[in-house]
Amino acid sequence: MPQSQDLPSQSPSPAIGPLETSLRYRLIGRCMAGALLLTASMPFTGLPLIWPALLLWLALLMSWSQLPKATRQQAGALMLVGVSGMGWGWYQGAVLPWQNALSSNGNLLSMLMAVSFLSMVATKESGDTPEVLPKGRSALKQTLIGVHLFGAVINMSIVFIMADRFAAASSDGNTLKNTQHQVLSRAFCAGAFWSPFFAAVAVALTYAPGAQLLNIMQAGIPMAVIGILITYFELRPKAASFTGYPMRISSLALPAFLALAVIAAHHFFPALSVLQIISILSPLTAIGALYLKRKPVIKTLRQHTHNRLAKMGNELALFLAAGTMAAGLNTLFTLYADQLPIPELTPLVTSLLLLVMLLLSLLGVHPVISIATVSGLLLPTQPPMDLLAMVFLACWGIGTACGPMSGMNLSLRGRYFITAKQTLKNNLHYGVIMWVISSLSLWYYNPL
Repeated sequence: MPQSQDLPSQSPSPAIGPLETSLRYRLIGRCMAGALLLTASMPFTGLPLIWPALLLWLALLMSWSQLPKATRQQAGALMLVGVSGMGWGWYQGAVLPWQNALSSNGNLLSMLMAVSFLSMVATKESGDTPEVLPKGRSALKQTLIGVHLFGAVINMSIVFIMADRFAAASSDGNTLKNTQHQVLSRAFCAGAFWSPFFAAVAVALTYAPGAQLLNIMQAGIPMAVIGILITYFELRPKAASFTGYPMRISSLALPAFLALAVIAAHHFFPALSVLQIISILSPLTAIGALYLKRKPVIKTLRQHTHNRLAKMGNELALFLAAGTMAAGLNTLFTLYADQLPIPELTPLVTSLLLLVMLLLSLLGVHPVISIATVSGLLLPTQPPMDLLAMVFLACWGIGTACGPMSGMNLSLRGRYFITAKQTLKNNLHYGVIMWVISSLSLWYYNPL
């Protein structure tokens, strides 16, 4: 998105030649596209999820040598935990959940791939005349609302579109102001509280099975609004010097259409999961928009497949490894659930659990890892699924905005020279406030 929401981009290994790299990317991209096509057609073909999952693992295998060392180490550790857990369960006589280990996050990854197609039609043309960047309170409002609503659908593409414009207008042509970083990171990550196009919601629905999309949106939208209002009132005294991004009503047509389409499709076709609906609607919408704009559809799709999809190695490694770990943990907790002193999700426990997950985010632990671990621990106790999903979304929405090691902040740091200390200074106090407000919200929705 453009990396998927908050995952850093990867760079090719310098040891691989350009021709080999190009061929490898084409093969990886085609495996990814094939997996997406198979997954999107599953409601109609009844094909088992294991088949597209195998294509995803093949793509990961081809991507492995080009992943950053830290990603390989983290993914390897997660897989080791999962395989060890399943191995011990098999030794104890439990059924080996190998299909779940391979395919549990297949729908999630397909959704991420599907959403990435929206970036093909949501960006400006390179030949377009640049607009003058607005300033003042109006610019602050426009930018906050624009990055949130647009980012809620096309994900991190909008963050880099805006950040590139901000950086180009800076004195040295490549840096962001602290206020601009705060607006981009907070308003974008607030989409994790509610947007069905965010990986956060897909992860929450996956690891809190049975949670209802409309229920978590009902709780999440007010949290997103509160986060945006906190940022606005904090930055309003500095608004006179704030340079924003020009947003038009027409620019929001795409996210508005897709959000309504997903809600309508979920209502009329309840047998389809939200992930399946998005996996079908997003590419079709992108293709339709390309036709309307008279763009070369096949050429654009091929370029997207060989470039954007082929460079999703970080997402592949993280989510496939997390799925393997979750399968291993579930095996262990199924064996020993009655021996584990796991408390109920009382209001106090819920608040403390969220705090621990946020602290792990500050240390660089990706929310999907915390979520997979907590899900494995708590699912055997049959917690309220809507509440559990809300905890997961709060962890993602706050943790990715504040954590210097989150993929989004790593991307902004590397590209626009923002330090880890600067990231913490800009957003840590925001995280504390949002943790308190999220705890109060979770207490309100807690049925225990």
